[in-house]
Amino acid sequence: MRVLISTDTSSVLKKGLLEKHGISVFPLNVIINGEEFLDGVTINHAELCSAMRSGKDIKTSTPPLGQIYEYFEKLLKEGYDKIIHFTISSKLSSMYELFKNVAETEFKDKLYVVDSYSVSAAMLSHVLYAKLEVEKGTPIEDILENLKGRKDKACITFIPENLTALKNGGRISPAVALIGNALGIKPVIKLIDGQLEKSGTTRHVKKTVLEELDNFAKEYPEQDFDYTVINFDAKEDVLDYVWSHAKKAYPNQKILEGVLPINVCAHCGPGTVGIIAAPKINGKSLAEVLGE
Repeated sequence: MRVLISTDTSSVLKKGLLEKHGISVFPLNVIINGEEFLDGVTINHAELCSAMRSGKDIKTSTPPLGQIYEYFEKLLKEGYDKIIHFTISSKLSSMYELFKNVAETEFKDKLYVVDSYSVSAAMLSHVLYAKLEVEKGTPIEDILENLKGRKDKACITFIPENLTALKNGGRISPAVALIGNALGIKPVIKLIDGQLEKSGTTRHVKKTVLEELDNFAKEYPEQDFDYTVINFDAKEDVLDYVWSHAKKAYPNQKILEGVLPINVCAHCGPGTVGIIAAPKINGKSLAEVLGE
């Protein structure tokens, strides 16, 4: 039986990386001034950044049903018997419910949809875990059951450059954004148990990053977790600072660096930097599994 692992661009750290490892990727969209673009197909991070910094209207939406049907039909026609597909956290998007409904109505017993409860490198960790288990011959039912025990263990902290994108996406009010931007206040946002939470504010990104690295080292020890530094057009000095201190905080591990997924960038905005702790994959880090 041929089983394929599939995901969407919410889990992509670098273009072409997942396809290289035999994982199929469904491109999500971003809408700029009413025109739809597909992540990694008709738009890249630099183009999205330029659009956001020039003040264009940025939105995201769920893909059309026809596009979803065509994607899975094509894969099944390629000879796969079963597909396990991962979506971004259901607490961030309606993507899981949409894909689950498609699986139940059109691809019953062929398509299994998994709510990753995460995004970016944390989501990728679950995808790669499933991939390795499929290669070992683990039954799909066991893989799905085992995923339940690791999905709530990841944590993401990120700090946007300002409040503008959060305001444009309706996450905060225009008045709060105006005052916060005027005072140079930046939100500190965490994703825990699949849900975004504002954990505080800061005027000093570098100091806050150090505090978060210390917290991660205590709460997510490197013998059980691995770490990724992510960003979207963050200032070079900030990114270098985060990167160098992350390597000092976790000296026994190769830390990956990646970009935030475009559908997340659309809501947090350029200048965002973050850190992700995700459970190791059968004792291995993302870098080891990916060969990076």
